[in-house]
Amino acid sequence: MLKKNFKNYDFHNLYKELLNFCTVDLSSFYFDIRKDTLYCDPKDSEKRKATLTLLNITLNSLIKWFAPILSFTTEEIYQLISKKNKSIHLEKFLYFPKKFQNLNLSFKWEELIKIRNVCNLSIEEKRASKEIGSSLEASLIVNLNKEKYEMLSGIDLSELCITSSAKIIKSTSEEISVQTLKAEGEKCPVCWKISKEVCKRHQK
Repeated sequence: MLKKNFKNYDFHNLYKELLNFCTVDLSSFYFDIRKDTLYCDPKDSEKRKATLTLLNITLNSLIKWFAPILSFTTEEIYQLISKKNKSIHLEKFLYFPKKFQNLNLSFKWEELIKIRNVCNLSIEEKRASKEIGSSLEASLIVNLNKEKYEMLSGIDLSELCITSSAKIIKSTSEEISVQTLKAEGEKCPVCWKISKEVCKRHQK
């Protein structure tokens, strides 16, 4: 779609697509979740290094896609991050192999985001009633059917929902049900997660 908009000089729709990607996919989702990894994980952790690599690729892609629209801004950014002695407007778009497209993984994350949205509604109800402040004061109990339960295998739902903990229970119901409780225990001074146990990530 981006290439089509470029070819048609349809910069209005191009801008709308890029803005939506930046505000919804990046800012409201990926950045929100990955702040914890960037701020709290050790500098040499594989997870943190992988996050920085992806952020670097994303930045390099975005400034090239935005270049025809934000010509001066993208040029300034490019000069700050690039060691090449040339202009952003002489660069080509990054090439992403077709094998990068993974429809099964895309579907999985669409479903995970739906689960996250239901959890967030439950969290917001508790925040609205002043029972908790930030989402990190929450502890979740989530009931999922077998399919969604298995889909969460290897996924830390508390990380996905930015809560202190999340317990997943396999249910026979097709409906997703979430109970949000106030997390109990001590607050870690580094990651701010609340637990009755010493934070394994930051224990001395």
